[in-house]
Amino acid sequence: MTATDLVLHHYPRSPFAEKVRIAFGLKGLHWHSVIQPRIAPKPELVALTGGYRRIPVLQIGADIYCDTRRILAELERRFPEPTFYPTGTRGQADVIAAWADRALFATALGLVFGLNGDRFPPELHADRASFTSGKFDGWDSVKMREQLPALRDQFRIHLAWLSDWLAHGDAFLLSKAPSLADLAVYHPLWYARSNLGESEGLAGHLRLLAWMDRVASLGHGMVEDLSPEHALEMARRCQPAAGSHSIVAADQNAPFTEGMMLSVTPLDWGFDSVIGALVSADYDSIALRREDPDIGATVVHFPRAGFAIGRL
Repeated sequence: MTATDLVLHHYPRSPFAEKVRIAFGLKGLHWHSVIQPRIAPKPELVALTGGYRRIPVLQIGADIYCDTRRILAELERRFPEPTFYPTGTRGQADVIAAWADRALFATALGLVFGLNGDRFPPELHADRASFTSGKFDGWDSVKMREQLPALRDQFRIHLAWLSDWLAHGDAFLLSKAPSLADLAVYHPLWYARSNLGESEGLAGHLRLLAWMDRVASLGHGMVEDLSPEHALEMARRCQPAAGSHSIVAADQNAPFTEGMMLSVTPLDWGFDSVIGALVSADYDSIALRREDPDIGATVVHFPRAGFAIGRL
């Protein structure tokens, strides 16, 4: 293995990991699969990230990319063809992805847990209640079932919108080629279909099901298994890549400076902060350098959207 190999930390049933796996397929990439636990603790993951435990995480040597928005941006930078943004779709695709990753995903997730909550072990409920800070009624199965009529209504509205959108006749949402929009819309529907079949509304939208099958046919690229221990060893023997060290101001009165100690914290769920020294920042991304006693230096990369930045 080399310092430029792609290593994805994930687990098979993660919908956001499926978004990245399909992205690998779209670009025809070779990657290494590290299976991480579904619930905390995740010691091999947080050693790399400094505390962030959401799945998936992309590792390239000692550079660690968190959140699918930042992961896909890095894949697009390193492997620009085929692009996530066919001509004329940038901007459109980002806005659709933001809606799908939040509203569509939350509705699909609530519906799955509302219908299947009794099947999940207590430790998963406890982990998700902490992870989501009480959203979805604290993952209480009885209370979540009470939300099912509203969740079903919202899910079917989303499905109708998407089915109507696909009436334009192109194979994918924004053009004849797949884009970031397709990856983002696909993964919540994949999660719902995988857990609930097609009985919760999908069966009534054949055009949407055909589109899902076209996205699924992109595949997952070429994958090899890798142990968490080997991933840590890769980080240990690598140095973070030297990149452009652009620094932009958070606001005009409080500029960032290289080396400033900052915290980065998700705003929606999984509120574990990562603390480190600022390496780079621009309007859409930020990177912190941190030292781990076992693996040494890593640089952890985040998107700006959906994350709070704090000064220490």
